[in-house]
Amino acid sequence: MLNPDARSLYTSALTPPPGMVFDEGIATTFSLDPTTLLSIPVHLALLATDSPDQLSDGIPVLESIRRLSNRITVYAQRGRVQVPGSANVLYGLLEGMLCEVRAPRRGQFHPKLWLLHFTDPSGEFGPHLRLIVLSRNLTTDRSWDLALRLEGESTANEVPENQPLVELVTDLPNMAFDAVTKERKDQAVRLATQLRQTRWMLPSGFDSISFSVLGRDAEGWKPARCRRLAVVSPFCSDEALQKLARLSTEDSVILSRPETLLGVDPETLAMFEQRYTLAEEAETEDGESSDELSSSDMVGLHAKIYVFERGWNTHLVIGSGNATNAALVEESNIEVMAEMVGRRSKVGGIDSILGEDGFGPYLREFTLPEDKPEPDLDLTAAEEALYKARRALAEANIKVVCARWGDEDLWSLKLEGKLPTFENIQEFRAWPITIPEDRSLDLLLFGENQGTDFGPITLSAITGLIAFELKTNRPDVATKLVLNLPIEGLPEGREAAIYRTVINNKDAFFRYLLLLLNGEEPGGALANGSALTSSGSWEHRISNGVGLLEELTRTYSTSPERLEDVDKIVRDLTEVSGGEAVVTPEFLELWSVFEKALGSRNG
Repeated sequence: MLNPDARSLYTSALTPPPGMVFDEGIATTFSLDPTTLLSIPVHLALLATDSPDQLSDGIPVLESIRRLSNRITVYAQRGRVQVPGSANVLYGLLEGMLCEVRAPRRGQFHPKLWLLHFTDPSGEFGPHLRLIVLSRNLTTDRSWDLALRLEGESTANEVPENQPLVELVTDLPNMAFDAVTKERKDQAVRLATQLRQTRWMLPSGFDSISFSVLGRDAEGWKPARCRRLAVVSPFCSDEALQKLARLSTEDSVILSRPETLLGVDPETLAMFEQRYTLAEEAETEDGESSDELSSSDMVGLHAKIYVFERGWNTHLVIGSGNATNAALVEESNIEVMAEMVGRRSKVGGIDSILGEDGFGPYLREFTLPEDKPEPDLDLTAAEEALYKARRALAEANIKVVCARWGDEDLWSLKLEGKLPTFENIQEFRAWPITIPEDRSLDLLLFGENQGTDFGPITLSAITGLIAFELKTNRPDVATKLVLNLPIEGLPEGREAAIYRTVINNKDAFFRYLLLLLNGEEPGGALANGSALTSSGSWEHRISNGVGLLEELTRTYSTSPERLEDVDKIVRDLTEVSGGEAVVTPEFLELWSVFEKALGSRNG
């Protein structure tokens, strides 16, 4: 049923079905890495590879974000956006895509799912909906995880099993910390409407599927009694584990992290006849911390799986919910769970999942040490102080205010609003993620009402994505986070200035022009590795006047709307001052012909 050796990368699940193109989509996540978010449009728009080097060239990143930034919305827990490893002005283009949200019951917004809508340009087939339910976040981690990908078939009738997801998707904009645009609200309604009448094609052997959303209403997830039970969860709480173990009439199995099991009461552990952890050689780092008070990064296991054996059937439940009180008992967290049912003779059961053909070779039996280490009270106090500080910061109403920096073509960037005061926090720093961290400011020097100024900065570096660092008196207890703050006084031309930092010479301009002229041809510019990374392919096509004229004429004849994109970028690049003139006089002379033709066409 579950093959641990069949591992795939995140973006492989985002590849459109054959013959189809991406239209729009929504994602939800607990934590988010801005670098990963930059890569998602690249894959969806251009079918780039999963290579970590795909972001080193800003040109395809720039074009993919231009195409898709208004069609992708990512909802993430407020205060859980990670600080990227290095500054990049391209992050400023992510502000509209990223919507920070809060769980209504003051828990964590914890669901991980993708809802993607594809269309067939030929019109032969109708629209296509894909649902991906995950345990992992939108980050760069490579931890052990399980994802469920479902391809949808549109139906004439409503599908009752989808109703919990329909309600969640519809309500996402209402959970936002700051105001959401009408366009993003309309998108949620459109996708929810399509979801309402979508039937899913199930994995082989399974007969039915249902969904539960925890943390929104009284329904939640109510698992029934079973003969046997298996729990796979990186984080656990005593009460939640006891609740689950009591469902089993015979035996129960638990797989978790060693640190987690050490923190569980021995009497609770005794309710599980088999107790396992991942072998050390199977562990990798992950980026999510516990629902409880902890500042450490999780290591190894990240999958959340619940397996129930009832009669002849196996019930496989996957999703975002850990076996913690916040998720399963109090249900203060927003969680999404998908439950599939199939005959055990077809899909296997607990023994097959944990046996030699499943996770068995990667498991180690867990036994409690004879001497349990004494708790570090100072560490616990520092972690609690950090947890409270992070939460208070995420709840603060702050904004970014822009103003001119003297008479120069530079800008001031100030934080305004009342920041919280913290207990036992020794250092509190901030900086825009578009500039280096070494330009951060110590906010403790400024008091509650901030007048902090990050300037002078260039127009392209203006952003509402502000990084914060909190440190306690313990060097090992600290955290960094990013808040997507509203911007007041955002000057015109910032987007053009960002483009100008990437398209900064004639070579880059012609390469970008090729991407524009390729339009919506998936992978057309990137399928051949030389198309954008060497001078041969693209230069042969468009660097000389004849070749460029042919490209422009072809595009005007087949897809004239693409030339409107060319017109905009030409205007943006010629209006931004400073540096080399990237749009040559020769091109402008040639372009004037098409500019007039577009004007006549549009009336």
